[in-house]
Amino acid sequence: MKKLYTLAILAFTTVAMNAQNLVNNGDLEAWANATTPEYFTAVTSGTFSANNLLAQESTVKHGGSYSASQTSVDSPTQVFGNQEIDVVPGHSYTISYWVLDNDSTSRSRIWSAWVSGTGASSVDLTDNADVLHPTAYSSDSANWVQVTTTLTAPATATRFKFQIRTYRAATGVFGGKIYYDDLSFTDNTLGLKGSTISGLKMYPNPVKNGNLFITSDNNDTKSVAVYDVLGKQVMNTTVSNSPINVAHLNAGVYIVKITEAGKTATRKLVIE
Repeated sequence: MKKLYTLAILAFTTVAMNAQNLVNNGDLEAWANATTPEYFTAVTSGTFSANNLLAQESTVKHGGSYSASQTSVDSPTQVFGNQEIDVVPGHSYTISYWVLDNDSTSRSRIWSAWVSGTGASSVDLTDNADVLHPTAYSSDSANWVQVTTTLTAPATATRFKFQIRTYRAATGVFGGKIYYDDLSFTDNTLGLKGSTISGLKMYPNPVKNGNLFITSDNNDTKSVAVYDVLGKQVMNTTVSNSPINVAHLNAGVYIVKITEAGKTATRKLVIE
């Protein structure tokens, strides 16, 4: 059992080094209130409606403590997500989310796009439209379904617009919920680049008093993400020459991903 557990940690360390979810709050664990997940800004403009009619769901979920449901209406089509993520042309990205469509009055599909330019001059590109603007909708099912694809960012792309849409089943047939969870957008190319953080130290390890220190030669501001051995992010913070409070973490083994000045390292952490 110990050998298998160690192998699981090593396998996840490799994954953590090579992939970072670029969707803010993609696991839908952080909510401002019962209808507003953090980073999912509600927008209503003319016939465009994004991140409205949402509800925090604690019973129907794919992973973690919460998912989000969105209720269909007769008009307009409801958009979920609507986050724009910076990309590098030529890099390989994996887009993924989980959806549960168990209501005959609603349906869903991805409706995303690569974007070129900024502000008012930005335009949606037609690259990969067959995948990002599919003709097929979700099908009624009692099970969660993963929608995933890996694509290369076009030469003129500057961002990726991550949108999913919730539709009525037909004219006058609406009002059901579609459930969403675990949205992710990862740069597969970025993780392949070797990098080190000079003089990186993380101590004490094991942690016994609830405080973790991370230092380096440059002592620049660091982004710190902590994952359990199943790959679920349990903490995400920014630190600069100050202790990190990890007292809320249960005793066990974790993987810590540290990013400083564009360089990333991973460390195994034990909480006692």
